[in-house]
Amino acid sequence: MKNFFSILVTVLLVSSNFILNAQKVLEQGTVKMEITEVKSEDPQMAMGLEMMKGSQTELHFKAEKHATYMNMMGGMMEMKVFVENVEKKMNMLFDVMGQKMWIESTLEESQTAQQKEIASKSKIDYDKNDTKEILGYKCYKMTVTNPEMEGTTLTGYVTEQVKTKANMIQGFQSLEFAGYPMEFTVGNPQFSMTMTAVDVKDTVDETKLKYDTKGYKKMTMEEFQKSMGGMGMGF
Repeated sequence: MKNFFSILVTVLLVSSNFILNAQKVLEQGTVKMEITEVKSEDPQMAMGLEMMKGSQTELHFKAEKHATYMNMMGGMMEMKVFVENVEKKMNMLFDVMGQKMWIESTLEESQTAQQKEIASKSKIDYDKNDTKEILGYKCYKMTVTNPEMEGTTLTGYVTEQVKTKANMIQGFQSLEFAGYPMEFTVGNPQFSMTMTAVDVKDTVDETKLKYDTKGYKKMTMEEFQKSMGGMGMGF
């Protein structure tokens, strides 16, 4: 009987620790996202997308600040975005094949007219019955629809346990979600791409929230967008 009670106590302690860990809320930390799946029926597009598979994005967040580090195509393109929500400021450092650009703007200026239009007409639905556990965090399904974007889909799984306003979903940055997307898929008739959280830490490297603009050419958001349009990158 004594052994039985010892086993029971051990099981209860382990279970309690699991529940506490599963319910842990991150007020600060680091989340590493990775492009885990790409699909396209167009062979040429599929080849280009395959180059992006495995590309990672790191999010570092603390209080009202967050920084996003994106590395794509084996380092050929790097982007770092630093956001201060209280001051409503954003600084972006962009390096594409050695061409370095620094864009300083307000959060309002950083949103294109197209992004604002998307935000005003988008509808976000949540299904808390459709759940998924990702790296120990309970997530529920999110679906975004927009009548102006027929054929484009955005689905994902968000968790309310990661407390940050950061939104890394390209083209949908103006939207605010009920939780942090630990996984999301963006698709249209030509392709689909899935990004998933592959690592979460409850610590943040303070140096990652600071930026150095040395060697970068300063430009306005409008100049940057025109430059990217000329490269066929459509920011």
